[in-house]
Amino acid sequence: MESDTELPLFPLDLVLLPHRRIPLHIFEERYKLMINESMENQTEFGMVWGTDDDFHDTGCAARVVHLINRFSDGRMNIVIEGTRRFRVVKRQEIHSYMSAIIQELDDDDEPYNLDLGDRLKALYEEALKLSLGWPAMKPSAMELGHLSYIVSANLSMPLNEQQALLENTSVNARLSTVANALEKALVSLREIKRRTGGNGHLA
Repeated sequence: MESDTELPLFPLDLVLLPHRRIPLHIFEERYKLMINESMENQTEFGMVWGTDDDFHDTGCAARVVHLINRFSDGRMNIVIEGTRRFRVVKRQEIHSYMSAIIQELDDDDEPYNLDLGDRLKALYEEALKLSLGWPAMKPSAMELGHLSYIVSANLSMPLNEQQALLENTSVNARLSTVANALEKALVSLREIKRRTGGNGHLA
């Protein structure tokens, strides 16, 4: 995705982060058209948190990774994946759906805090051992710039905190935010593990 390009926009009451996959049910005519064009041309569209008339100007580009099913009236169930962040420069009204001129949002040029990265990886590995349903990725193989987004996908962070994470251009700041959130989540996970005694039943 190049800078200063046009991107279809899809405002919704959710925050999409890079590398996160989410299911969507597409039923509005304008979005049926948008998604069909995206799949046919293998192009991206932009997800922004909000409504047509009031949305955040920092969003995340997305691509369709799976068409689950298509109904006779054109409705679809799909899975999308966040790719890259962008900032809306100018809203466009030239299609049946909304679009915008966007600029890609890059991270700051800063040295990574490797100790902070190791801390988050260790916390994530512990969470994987305690949890069911978390993706069994190897955090050691993750690039630190992506790690905060991948881990945060498993945390029930409020939308405003997810949006702040999306807008944050400091990798180290994102790692710290997600590590702190994961530490809080681990308190509950450890307690559940203690009470079940590892057998899946609460004591």
